[in-house]
This record gives sequence, structure tokens and C-alpha cells, in this order.
Amino acid sequence: MQKYWEFTQKNVFSELLSLLGRMTQENLNQQIEYLKVENEILRKRVGRSIRPTLVERRKLIKFGTLLGKYLKNIITVVTYETFLLWVRGYKRNKDPKK
Repeated sequence: MQKYWEFTQKNVFSELLSLLGRMTQENLNQQIEYLKVENEILRKRVGRSIRPTLVERRKLIKFGTLLGKYLKNIITVVTYETFLLWVRGYKRNKDPKK
């Protein structure tokens, strides 16, 4: 009987964690979709040209590089190619050999 209880308890715990994970992921996806719409609205009001400062570029590089190739689907401030140029330049200037 003890063995049966442990087995069932593990299944319930596993299912509960799985449910919480799905709920969290769904909520995060909804937040991202909202922020994408909000960003689109704000960009239309600001106009065509946004020139990030050096500090802003570093923030974008810090968080954008974590996304890897997935950034290409969501980046709006500059083109993905420009972002990659920023990353290369940042890495080149940060290189202690130079």
C-alpha cells in the first residue's frame, strides 16, 4: 500500500508542476503579444527614425543576444542586421587583446 501511495503522489505532484508550467508559459505569451501590439502603436506615433543611445544599445544587446535567432521575429527598433552589427562591434571593442 505504501508503494502505491508514493507512486500516485509523484504523479499528482508531477501533473501539478506541469499545469503550473503551462499556465505560466501561457501568461508569458499573452504578455509578449500585448507588448508587441503596444510597441507597434507607439512606433507609429513616434515616427520613422529612432536612434538608440549607446546605453540603450547595450541594453538591447544584453537582452537581445539571449534570444538568439528568435530575436529576428520580434525586433522592431532597428533591423536584425543592424542589431548583429552592434553585437559584432560590441564584442570587438570589448576584446581585451585590442
